[in-house]
Amino acid sequence: MEYYHCSPMAGLTVLEPRKPESFDKPARVYMTTLLPMALMYSVRNFEYTYGYTKEGQIYLEEYFPNALEVLYRGKQTSLYLCAPAQVETTRIPNEAVSAEPVPVLRETVIPDALDTLLEQERLGTLVIHRYEELSEKKLAWIKKVEMETILKMGYLETDCPAAAYMREHYPESWEMAIREKEEYSLE
Repeated sequence: MEYYHCSPMAGLTVLEPRKPESFDKPARVYMTTLLPMALMYSVRNFEYTYGYTKEGQIYLEEYFPNALEVLYRGKQTSLYLCAPAQVETTRIPNEAVSAEPVPVLRETVIPDALDTLLEQERLGTLVIHRYEELSEKKLAWIKKVEMETILKMGYLETDCPAAAYMREHYPESWEMAIREKEEYSLE
């Protein structure tokens, strides 16, 4: 079976197991059988805001205004096609991992990751929920979840790239986290 792997690193001939920088997962080669899912990983980010409907349709949500433009516009990436000898499936639909290096069968350079995601939307293989279309309930949930992430990861106390990302793109959640921490310390 063939799998996709997308990376901002071009010219790879073998995919080596790596531990994701922003997620607590083991060192593996992460792959998918679903092209739109692979394309979402065309940029290295601190979060990937996608999910699946009950019918199995993959969707991507913008958790902050203009997120797709900010994260994907003008980013060159490489889409790798590979056929690993052995894989394990994960709890994430369409995802498989390999603990061993995986040879690349073919590399396709994508000049602009956003254009390719938008093409998947036009083809109907990906649904994109724009920030301005999200319900008030969903926006409130996003603010709460991002606040919880800020607190859980200790971003208020660190000056790392992930903290800067959260502070910049989720200012309301950042302020909520500050208030929550202050209230907790007063108890």
